Amino acid sequence: MRPTDDGDALEAALGGLSALAGPDDRAALAELRDRLAQQVLRVLVAGEAKRGKSTLVNALLGRPVLPSGVTPLTALATSVRYGRDEGVTAVFRDGRAESHPLQALGHLVTERGNPGNWRGLASVTVIVDAPVLARGAELVDTPGTGSVYAHNTAAAELALETMDAAVFVLTADPPVSASERDLMSRVARLSVSMFVVLNKADYLSADAPPAGSADGALDGHRRSELAEALEFTAGVAAEAAGRPVRLYPLSARAALTAAGDPGFTVFAADFASYLESGRTADLRLSVAGHAERLARSLLDEADLTRRAAQMRTGEAAGRVEAFRARLAAVAVRRQDAADLAAAESARLLAALNEAAEQAAREASGRVTAEMDALLAGDLRSAQAAAIESAGRARLGELAVAQAEAWRQEQALRLEHGLARLDERLAAELHAELDAVREAAAGLLGLTLTVPGPGDRLVPDLRFFYVAGEQAGQTELLAGAIRRHLPGGAGRRRAREYLRREAVGLIPQQIGRARADLQYRLAEATRRLIRDVETRYTDSTSRLENALRAAADQRQATAGEMAGLDAELAQRQEELARLLELLAEVSRPPQPQPQPQPQPQPAGGSARLGAGPSHAQSPPAAPAAGG
Repeated sequence: MRPTDDGDALEAALGGLSALAGPDDRAALAELRDRLAQQVLRVLVAGEAKRGKSTLVNALLGRPVLPSGVTPLTALATSVRYGRDEGVTAVFRDGRAESHPLQALGHLVTERGNPGNWRGLASVTVIVDAPVLARGAELVDTPGTGSVYAHNTAAAELALETMDAAVFVLTADPPVSASERDLMSRVARLSVSMFVVLNKADYLSADAPPAGSADGALDGHRRSELAEALEFTAGVAAEAAGRPVRLYPLSARAALTAAGDPGFTVFAADFASYLESGRTADLRLSVAGHAERLARSLLDEADLTRRAAQMRTGEAAGRVEAFRARLAAVAVRRQDAADLAAAESARLLAALNEAAEQAAREASGRVTAEMDALLAGDLRSAQAAAIESAGRARLGELAVAQAEAWRQEQALRLEHGLARLDERLAAELHAELDAVREAAAGLLGLTLTVPGPGDRLVPDLRFFYVAGEQAGQTELLAGAIRRHLPGGAGRRRAREYLRREAVGLIPQQIGRARADLQYRLAEATRRLIRDVETRYTDSTSRLENALRAAADQRQATAGEMAGLDAELAQRQEELARLLELLAEVSRPPQPQPQPQPQPQPAGGSARLGAGPSHAQSPPAAPAAGG
């Protein structure tokens, strides 16, 4: 029988799952029930690095609260919740919690203030008195989804798994990429509603060029840059979400100024309307979706345990062992994947070191040639002190420019190499899980769901170049003598000094850049290996538990076996019932039939029954996810 109240049905399903779940799952269910009780919708602000996510959150809050303009901690999401007593709560991995003022946020969630998360933070929650939060929203800034796809750190993956709705932030420059499309597709599947924002729209021209202009001569009907960007992005977003998506072109940065931004005003109004009219229904749908995914995982575990325990002898037992071997192969691949990541990192490091040696030689030649031209030109007749002072300043500029150009080139190469590695590892894991599903179907006759599981480089904002003169007492004395030698002798000594400095300074700056990249590569590799191990473990741990439980049952007596089998059968039935209950909660309500008018006596007035009242529908802007 269909429940009369979706809220009661959902609460009953959550309670039933809590009775069947283990400690970790019960904690997740308790968090869902708490969100449901408080009617707070968890809205993830997702997108690649430097798209303006933090600035957009600040614009929604009406003032700059989150640090922007710097790269936040890749492994840490920041939740912003409503409250009158503003402040920050930092929870450490060991369970400790500390309270801080809002001004301390930059020291907690940015790479500059907390490089590599050396503080050991598990989460940061910001309490802000803002109208958008008072409407029942919790905004979650996700710095780890940065320049890569469904390929985030474990913490960013966890943030995706816990969201209800999403605001996906794109920009037109650079345009939406294939990796962004993949991430958007995942966000659309995991969220019940998704707004898509095209930030930094003020960087684009909104007017088509005049027909008589140079550009207009090519095509008098050419659309504006903004129109082109909107059309292209809308197509990619619709493909990712699986349905048409309305884009909101805006400038979050301009929205924080006194003048404001009209595009943001439209987005903020629609978002507020959605929270008022659609939040309650979407929260129930989202919680039901989270609960359904958990219930299916528990049912997989129960199905496998019962089936494997029943197949005790002969060929049947052999099939169980074959499946166990297939699952064990995944564990072997987990170590192989970690070894592959370490080996590829070593290869990238060796290539980096070789490139540094070559760059130092080539850059030294270029800078020496420029310095010779300077000394033979503008500084030819200058006094020794002027030659040394102006030449040393110019040498520093050239050295830093050469080293930084090389550093940026190598950082891009490393990022691409790590991204390709991550894609390969993810593809191999999905192939392994597909093999597990096929083995379950072929050997055991089971259909299992077996769920599959930023910048790769951690930016080190502490990096800086030292191009000034680094001298001890001896060099200080020699410099003073050089600068005061008269005539040609002083000029000759100054020129010789600058040429010697050029030979040593370029390798020094390239070396500093190489050390920075070595550190970032090491951090990225450690994180990638940790993520690989987490992905494999999360994907197979329930199945491994099921096989262990089945092995224990096969050691039981016939009577004990019958009792354990009955318990598992009852667990299967209860999980199936809870899944039906959750499906009822998620099913769209059927329209109620309108009462038909009754025949009225002549001269009487017709009195129609009133139809059901409907809440205002949420705006058409968000695209609903699965």
